[in-house]
Amino acid sequence: MRRYLLIPLLLISLAADATSTLRVGSQVLTVGDSALRAIQLLGEPEFKEPVENDEGAYLGERWQYQRDNGRITMITIIYGKVSLIEDRSR
Repeated sequence: MRRYLLIPLLLISLAADATSTLRVGSQVLTVGDSALRAIQLLGEPEFKEPVENDEGAYLGERWQYQRDNGRITMITIIYGKVSLIEDRSR
C-alpha cells in the first residue's frame, strides 16, 4: 500500500521542482532571485499584471515573456523576489 502512495508523491515533488528554476542560455533563474536578476536574464517583460491578495492589496506583479523557442514564461514577483516560475508551450 505504501508503494502506491509513494509513486504519486514522488511525481508531484518532481513537478514542483520543475517550476523552481528556469534556464536562460547558460544562466539559471531560481525562485528567490531578485526581480532585477529576472530582468537581467530575460529583459523587460512584454506584459505585466498586478498580483493582489483576497482583500485587493498589492503584493507584486506577474510578468509574461514570449521566448524565442515559442514558449511562454510567466514570472511572479512578490515583494521584489521571484516567487513562481511557469514555463509552458503555446
